[in-house]
Amino acid sequence: MKVKQIAFLLILFLSSCSPASKQPVSLPSEPFLVIAHRGASAYAPAHTFPSYELAIDMGAHYIELDLQRTKDGKLIVLHNDSIELNGNEMEIEEITSDTLGAFKPAEEFNQPSNQFASQRFASLRVPSLEQVLREFGDQTNYYIEIKSPERYPGIEQQLIDQLDGHHLLNREDPLPKVIIQSFSSDSLKKVHELSPSTPLIQLYSFKEKADLPTSKLKRVTRYASGIGVNSMAVTEHLVKTVHQSGLAIHPFTVNDPEHAAALISMGVDGVFTDKPDLILHLLSQEYEQD
Repeated sequence: MKVKQIAFLLILFLSSCSPASKQPVSLPSEPFLVIAHRGASAYAPAHTFPSYELAIDMGAHYIELDLQRTKDGKLIVLHNDSIELNGNEMEIEEITSDTLGAFKPAEEFNQPSNQFASQRFASLRVPSLEQVLREFGDQTNYYIEIKSPERYPGIEQQLIDQLDGHHLLNREDPLPKVIIQSFSSDSLKKVHELSPSTPLIQLYSFKEKADLPTSKLKRVTRYASGIGVNSMAVTEHLVKTVHQSGLAIHPFTVNDPEHAAALISMGVDGVFTDKPDLILHLLSQEYEQD
């Protein structure tokens, strides 16, 4: 056999053994996942320690973290790409973490009409990913969304490095310590290459009922373990098609008990909610009826 042929076969063999070639892991079929959307954000300001602490105390299986990155390279937990500061709209990528310290995330929450408003939230600030991981460690599970990855080159490697530094990856737990989601398939593919054992969720949003053909879902199965869809777009047909493709489905964001019950009856695998206690109570009632 010629040297070039041997080299070519060796390259093929090595590429087949590389982490990037590994199939995505499957998410456990049980339990039904209650994912605290930005924490228990109906009762405390979103993406703050009180919101996360409350969600954990309620028994949520995961707390959701939305990631942005500041100008000085710190990963911070915040939903929006921009904030209003001193009367100016400022992009997160253009401000430093020190400047971000002047932003008060509780101001929107502490409206007079909100029965859960409290002055004890007034001193809260936007936490960094490092602060959240250091605070909660492995006492909870993290469902992390990479927001606008096109704004933050290299954020995937930075995220994996921080998670690995807290020993949250490549573990054998009943539920994965970390699930990562994004609307960007390119970003998720990068994460899959970096950490093949981490479950990934491809996000979608539809104005009407969701339409995801089997051919598209098959492509998703190459790098992801499931999909996330806005809850009002979910149909029984979608759930069936997703499951037949070997994927899980986690609709967002569900705070109405009747809507939650309908989704559960359709067979979804979990939901995002601002009210983890509501969904957990509904699940307990269904369990008692069974």
